[in-house]
Amino acid sequence: MLPLLGGVLSACGGGSGGSAADLSSTTKLTQAGDALTDSASTGSPAIVVPEVLASQALPTSPPTASPSPAASSASSNTVSDDSIAALDATALKAIPLPTPDPGVLLMLVPDTQSMTDPRIAAWQDAASEEGVRLRAITDSQFLALGTGAKAFAGLILPDSLHTQASDTLITAIRAYAQNQGQVMLVYDFGALLPNGFYPASGPSRLSDLAGVQYIRYAELLNQTTGLGPVRALRPTLRSLLVPPGKSLPYVAPGTLSTTAISTVNAASASARDTGLIGAAGITNNTALYLPVSRSDPGGAKGFDPQQFMALRSPQAGSAALSAAKPRPITINFGQAFTSSRLANVSQLSLNAPSSTKLLNATAADPVDAYSGYLLGNLVYPVYATAGAFGGSANPAQQVLADSPQFGLVAGLNPVGTGQVMFVNLPLTYLKGRTDALPMHGFLHYFARNVLKLPHLSAMPNGVAGMTFDWHLDSKAAQAPTLSLMSKNVFKDPGALFSIEMTAGPDTIAAGDQLGWNLKANYPAQWIMVTFDNDGHSVGSHGGWIHDFYGEQANDTNASSPTGGACGKPPALDNFLQCLVLNRQAVDSHVGRPARGYSAPQGNNPTWAMNWLEAQGVVATYFAGHTGLGVTRQYRDGALANPSLWVSPVTPQGFYATFEEFQAYNVPKTEVTQWYRDLIDFNIAQNTSRMVYAHPPGAQLWYDVLSGLFSYAKTQRDAGQLAWYPMTRMADFMSTRLQVTWTQTLNASTGVTLFSASHPVTLKEMVWRLPKSRYPNAPVLVSGAATIGLSDSSYWLVKAQPGKALSFSVKS
Repeated sequence: MLPLLGGVLSACGGGSGGSAADLSSTTKLTQAGDALTDSASTGSPAIVVPEVLASQALPTSPPTASPSPAASSASSNTVSDDSIAALDATALKAIPLPTPDPGVLLMLVPDTQSMTDPRIAAWQDAASEEGVRLRAITDSQFLALGTGAKAFAGLILPDSLHTQASDTLITAIRAYAQNQGQVMLVYDFGALLPNGFYPASGPSRLSDLAGVQYIRYAELLNQTTGLGPVRALRPTLRSLLVPPGKSLPYVAPGTLSTTAISTVNAASASARDTGLIGAAGITNNTALYLPVSRSDPGGAKGFDPQQFMALRSPQAGSAALSAAKPRPITINFGQAFTSSRLANVSQLSLNAPSSTKLLNATAADPVDAYSGYLLGNLVYPVYATAGAFGGSANPAQQVLADSPQFGLVAGLNPVGTGQVMFVNLPLTYLKGRTDALPMHGFLHYFARNVLKLPHLSAMPNGVAGMTFDWHLDSKAAQAPTLSLMSKNVFKDPGALFSIEMTAGPDTIAAGDQLGWNLKANYPAQWIMVTFDNDGHSVGSHGGWIHDFYGEQANDTNASSPTGGACGKPPALDNFLQCLVLNRQAVDSHVGRPARGYSAPQGNNPTWAMNWLEAQGVVATYFAGHTGLGVTRQYRDGALANPSLWVSPVTPQGFYATFEEFQAYNVPKTEVTQWYRDLIDFNIAQNTSRMVYAHPPGAQLWYDVLSGLFSYAKTQRDAGQLAWYPMTRMADFMSTRLQVTWTQTLNASTGVTLFSASHPVTLKEMVWRLPKSRYPNAPVLVSGAATIGLSDSSYWLVKAQPGKALSFSVKS
């Protein structure tokens, strides 16, 4: 009889050491003979969604009163002691300027800004991962460039970094936009005067560029910034890099969960508001707000999305997976408060995207909102906007995303002969707090859809991909793993996976003997060696004792004793030792140091990541930045572990694993369609996403798993998809970081010369040039490369081995 998967499932895998008795009372899975069966497969029971709760009742006013951040009414909005305005023509000429490059994005920062600020690095890394180049320039450099700024691709006005701006600078930005300039205006850029106050009257001085009135502090005071869902047409979200599973149908405040929970089955087991808005107690007549201040003029710091990365489930053996009882999730709303809903906000019509690789969006396309694992529709800080935008009255404007409570979130606004893409979200802050998807998505859209820039593919050989990460939590997975191996799931040399094992003898608590016990378990040893021999990337899944480590490890207890879970006197016993023991066991049986890792329950304390990086681990599963492709770990506002690449998990709506789908009644048809949609998304956007599974649940739904691999193979055979273990992507991305390249435009001929180099080899690097901008095929000038002609939208310049390459193309 096969052991059942018991216990709690979490953001990275949950517990898996319970007995058959543990499971039978807590899930919809039942046992028939010697096999697991799905009692939900014979009917269509309601999907059970988590119950999101607020950690405490939300106040109806800001938590603390603060002095007015607005300038006095007697003061002028123009500050006379403007150091920038004082620069004369001679001083401007003496300022060093960047070399013109039509492929470089300029990002404006104050003259006094340190160029080593991690917020600048966040933008530069995002641009690099999206395949374009970004350079930070100071206000004085921008003014000195004058009309020469048009020799660059566009101008980014970032949030967080440049909240104060002079009228002189804003006038120069406006002139740039009106004269063919392409601008990405983000959130609180220039919200304050140089003296650190809001203007005494009126909205943001950049409202004409945004196309709506925003930063309306003089009018709205404590209701200047709202906190609510961000929605768009589904195809628009896909073009913003939001993958299938990271958006759900929008659920309005005060609407029962029976209206729209999933893309196929709209029923829910309980009649109640769902998600974060429901937890906050918001109705049709109320809304959430965040207090603003001079030090936080956008109010974004009042709500911390990094807490989503740290969500934990109860320990194994509890009733947490009961299909009759939604899983409770508690959220801290920080400084958010509730108040009446604003009457004067922009009323918008969501437009179809002007260019998308997926679908031609129509009015019939569903309206989705950004969503999160276990949370449903997410909430984001946005300024309340006023004024019409887009629609029949302003057909040249295009709405990309909106907030039902607060107005415009993102849109394209023609300004003179130029254009502004306004993004009413704190992208920099979000990335620093483990939600980088919005920054990457809007930057991606600006570079590809608005500017139509050539870009360096983030995929080896330019081939889109998928990563499948298997978590072997406990010995309960042994028989299912062997069963899947007997079905040749792991034998396809073209489908290589990441596979990690928790190797200790226990799983839930010390002494339970539910673990793999790799050191003394011959079948477990054979499994790991076979996986390694077949080319899979084998590594550690934490922490020696899966559930205990996942529940108990935190950022401060590396040296704290585990009570014998990871060592008994006289042996060393602390939480770091959990990692040491697991790594020693896996490495000793594989015969070399593992380079990949995943954490039980997605629990990656900072000390653990530091230790892993020091051990030579290059790739990890990650519970933050969900829905994003391979990236580096920004958390606590900065880049941590620069040599460690993380693969964020992509969920399927509320859940992510087979066991959750089975326990909470997600239909097989939905999961099958999600896998297919995700593959199609990756191909369309030339990207890759990571999904994960445990053998017990995968064996139970082998038909769904087989369908995924079959569909993926069809795309592989067509040359459009590849399976990439986490370590393969990490190695490629590290190599790609060393590529340098430039573009030089000959204005008289219209020919652009591309020059690229790498200290070792450019092999596997591919440049993608949009045919809509370059109707003629690129021409090789020097070095070795092939020119791919088969893609309908892009010319593909595929570098061959060599350190240098140049090619030209005429626009």
